[in-house]
Amino acid sequence: MERSAKAIAVLALTLCFWHGTAAAQTAAAPAPRETIEADVSTREVPVGGNFSGTRVIVFGTIENSKQTTADEGLYDIAVVIAGPREELTARRKANVAGLWINASSFNFKNVPGYYTVLSTRPIKDIAPKPVLWQLGIGFDNLRIVPEMTAGAKEAGEFRDAILRVKTQQGLYREVPEGVAFIGRSLFRGSVDLPANAPVGEFNAWVYLFRKGELAGSPYKTKLDLKRQGFERAVYYFAYVHPLWYGIVSVAIALLAGFLATMLFRRD
Repeated sequence: MERSAKAIAVLALTLCFWHGTAAAQTAAAPAPRETIEADVSTREVPVGGNFSGTRVIVFGTIENSKQTTADEGLYDIAVVIAGPREELTARRKANVAGLWINASSFNFKNVPGYYTVLSTRPIKDIAPKPVLWQLGIGFDNLRIVPEMTAGAKEAGEFRDAILRVKTQQGLYREVPEGVAFIGRSLFRGSVDLPANAPVGEFNAWVYLFRKGELAGSPYKTKLDLKRQGFERAVYYFAYVHPLWYGIVSVAIALLAGFLATMLFRRD
């Protein structure tokens, strides 16, 4: 009996120790990190001769959200939509003897043909400048660098000119409060692609910030603007068979001129 009592006591102590250790490990386990799941309302936009622009909805959710309400403001969301890349030449004109001529120019490579930032607040209020610069979020942090070496002031002036022209064309936009939480974890925003948006592949990045720091990895998805119908056929013919495209274009122009002459000639 004495041995049995001792065995039971040892077993009870072992169980108590095991439960205490398990409880301590559970209490010390870190809380799950927040992650983003997001998408766009459409991943392929057909572009034809009557294309007048379209609206794309960006939506998503924060997994393991610590917010209790949509208005708590614990998180910030920034959505960047950019593409396709292109090469641009910026020129500066000067008045020489009463004539305006090109005085200097710079080539820029890998410039986004379209660039829009949607955010829950103004970009500068979401995160410190170094963080935004590293991620390339916002006009001030967009990497538009001339191909050839230039002074910082001159390069900045040409860069600002590109931003100004693209903004006037409706191709570059910053939309503070363009994203809103519609629940403790659900968020939604919309971006308007204008009629002059370049055709090609667009990339969409969704960033989650908490107290000025990037929380988790950004979510990335793609969006394609694709030519459709007769416009697509003409583009394909011109791109794949440029010589024949030129010959056919000249022939059509000559035929149109001949028909116009025959129709409107005076007897």
